[in-house]
Amino acid sequence: MGAWGTGPFQNDEALDFVAAVEEAGRSGRLGALGRPLEHVVRSGDYLIAPDVTEAVAAAGVVGAVLNPTESAGEPGLPEWAAQVPPERLDNELVELARRALRRALQPHDNEAYELWAEAGADAQWQDDVRRVLGWLGDRDD
Repeated sequence: MGAWGTGPFQNDEALDFVAAVEEAGRSGRLGALGRPLEHVVRSGDYLIAPDVTEAVAAAGVVGAVLNPTESAGEPGLPEWAAQVPPERLDNELVELARRALRRALQPHDNEAYELWAEAGADAQWQDDVRRVLGWLGDRDD
């Protein structure tokens, strides 16, 4: 049985992505995190759900590195995220993560948003994405 939750690390696609990032090793992890973020931000096309899911997971890792206190206890958060020193994250990657999450919250041209809406869980999913935005220091309150 697969995992399909609204949290940043609570579905199979996110977990597979996090495992692939771990396999990239310490030297390749930040680049691996940046790829889905870059794709979601730069794409002018319809975003398919796996791309959005990977970007949310990547932003979740970046946010967890920046804000380990708020992200502590997050289901599925990879243990290796705690080993990444926050100073290794450059401002460009952090801003890319923020922008990717803001794009994920846009209902147009976004399969993930549509699927959560069809399942009646769009409000919970949006809350979870906004929570990750909070880890990144992006609050609308």
